[in-house]
Amino acid sequence: MSQNKQELRVVTYMCPTHPVQLYELILELLEEALGCYTTLQYESRSPGPLPDRPDPFSTNRVDLAFMTASSYMKLRENRNVNIELLPVTPVFAHQMNVENKPGYFSDIIIHRDKKAHNVNTLLDLRGCTFAYSDEESLSGSKIVLKTLKGKGENASFFGSLLRSGSHLSSAQMVLSKQAEWAAVDSTTLLFSKKFMYDGGKDIITLETLGRLPPYPIVVNAKLSGFVLMLLMKQ
Repeated sequence: MSQNKQELRVVTYMCPTHPVQLYELILELLEEALGCYTTLQYESRSPGPLPDRPDPFSTNRVDLAFMTASSYMKLRENRNVNIELLPVTPVFAHQMNVENKPGYFSDIIIHRDKKAHNVNTLLDLRGCTFAYSDEESLSGSKIVLKTLKGKGENASFFGSLLRSGSHLSSAQMVLSKQAEWAAVDSTTLLFSKKFMYDGGKDIITLETLGRLPPYPIVVNAKLSGFVLMLLMKQ
């Protein structure tokens, strides 16, 4: 076994929103394509580098990171000179993504029993209990608020608000009827329904919002130009 291979240190801040198996698969593909070793760590407490910890890029502990768009923008706003945005992104399947373009969507989901109460559009959910992952989530919160504002609605639209902590938890709340509806990352829904009770068949997508910007792939600026070039070719 060669001892001269470079190690690529990868962290994902997207779990449990996305299954860790997705990133394990990406690392397998990177090892095969780049001829390197990879290590994966995942941080489930934050959608990006923890603000009360040393920056993993400036301390050179991370080579490549998957994070939310909001977290990436915070790094940019803080003028972090140790990061670069990799100009590539995965493309995920979705019924709205017929052109296979980068980006993802926000799926408005309800329990199938809700359809019996004449719930056919987003506006029919006025006064219902809403589950969301967190306030900073584009797909779980911000796109919903923007869409409702565009329809002339305000905060009085919502009944109760339940902060679930993750898109997966939001979906589970709808499935168990703790919440009447939720907005979840479409990629989360795609990968997680098959692990839910009865394949998640009791969850119905009422509407889809977006397209939202692709998930940022952020690399350490100290990474060699050759490795960056290889990454951009994959």
